[in-house]
Amino acid sequence: MSKCKKASLVVVAALAFALSSGTSPASAVGEGYVDADPGLSNGYENDWNDEGPIGYGNTTNVAGLWQWILWSDGYLRYTSDIDCVFGSGTQAATRQWNLDHSWGELDSGRAEVQSFLNADNGLRFGGDYNSTLQYVYYGDSARPVTFLRGKSDHGAYYFRNPATGSWISAAYNNGEKANACG
Repeated sequence: MSKCKKASLVVVAALAFALSSGTSPASAVGEGYVDADPGLSNGYENDWNDEGPIGYGNTTNVAGLWQWILWSDGYLRYTSDIDCVFGSGTQAATRQWNLDHSWGELDSGRAEVQSFLNADNGLRFGGDYNSTLQYVYYGDSARPVTFLRGKSDHGAYYFRNPATGSWISAAYNNGEKANACG
């Protein structure tokens, strides 16, 4: 096989892998975590316009942030369900959440870009908290969730680990910027 054909196969394989992976090209290539959109006039509405998709098998802190949304809206029953693992329970809850919050137009068990856009409509500014800003997600079941966001233009979102009580970043990978949800 010629070098040109080999190189073409490598490019095609890399493209196929990128398209099949559960991370968002915009987010993974960008900051690598759920972050603020600095071009917004009100500071939070549509903040999550470039997040997702994540789905079954995704084990990241972004899955944990999404699970808090599902818990707040009553689709996950217990805070112990927030484990940063996008398993079958999160998948089923997400499918129903998507159907209910997209007027039946999004029938997917993944947290799609549109899912995050629909979810951030429930964010409200909650004030300053040390070196961060608080945003409260008001879900459908009267279980609000507080998220923290850094004050920089691309401030990362943080959520409270239900097992330890510590704040962890909503990162797309478990590399430098992420802690295990654990």
